[in-house]
This record gives sequence, C-alpha cells and structure tokens, in this order.
Amino acid sequence: MAIHPVFVHFHTGILAATAGVALLNLFLRIAFKDSINTPGSRVASIFHQVDIFIYIGSIIGFLGLIAGVVTGFMEPDYPMAVLEGSAIMRFKILWSVVSLEIYLFLIIVRAKLGDRVWVKPSTYIPYATLILIGGGLMVLMGALGGLAVYNESIMAPLLDWAGIPWP
Repeated sequence: MAIHPVFVHFHTGILAATAGVALLNLFLRIAFKDSINTPGSRVASIFHQVDIFIYIGSIIGFLGLIAGVVTGFMEPDYPMAVLEGSAIMRFKILWSVVSLEIYLFLIIVRAKLGDRVWVKPSTYIPYATLILIGGGLMVLMGALGGLAVYNESIMAPLLDWAGIPWP
C-alpha cells in the first residue's frame, strides 16, 4: 500500500499556502506599516492572525515534509537503487533536504523572536523571502514527483507558458 502520495500532497499544500499567506503578510507589513503597530486596529489583528497561520503552517508542513521523506524511502515501487538512478529523483531528494533546512530555520527563528520577526526590514524581508522560496521549492518538488511517476506534470503548461525549461 502506497502512503507516500497522501503525505506528499498534505505538506505540499500546506507549505504552498503558507508561502502565499507570507506574501500577503509581507504586503500588509510594507503597505500598512503604521496601522500594524497600532494595538487593537483591524489591520493589526489581521496581521497577527496571518502570522500565527504562517508559524503553525510551517510547523505542520515541516512535520508533513518529514513524513513525506520517510514514506518516500519506504515506497516499494521505488527502492533506493531506482531513486539513485534517476536524475529527477536525486534532484528532488536534494532540494527536499534543503526545504527541510529552510523550514527548520524558520521555525527556530520565529520561536525565538516571536512577533518581533516582523518589526525590522532586516528580519522580516529574509524571513518572508525564505518562506516564499520554501513554498516554491515544495511546488517544484511536487511537479517533479508528478513528472517522475506519471511522465507529466500539472506545472508543465504553466512553465511552458513562462518560458522556463522543463525536463
């Protein structure tokens, strides 16, 4: 029984949604700088709720990513020799490890700094950028998984339209 696809779609969706919400929070932080710092304002409340979603979504997505990695290596149709023999799978494994490191770093930084991560541009720009990169990597890893298993991906038309080379 293959349980890897269940875990893969779970964390990919959560981390991609977290990246989209981080983009919203970055926009709110830049556009409504003064309102966010006003306690009790509507924008400050929305900003805080979005920030909590990003933090909790990163934790749940990180745990789901670990589960996806573990179940991926347990997949009976893809033993280690098959994974090592495919350039796409080696690329997918490498960047999944990088994504794990990105999200572990983000979780630790957010746990240490709390809401203060959004106070200075020197902290919130790298924080939001790393979330966007991590979410983008998750979407790319999902597309590569579809390519490896089904010889096609839902991302192929979008990447062709954008002029991005696709394997």
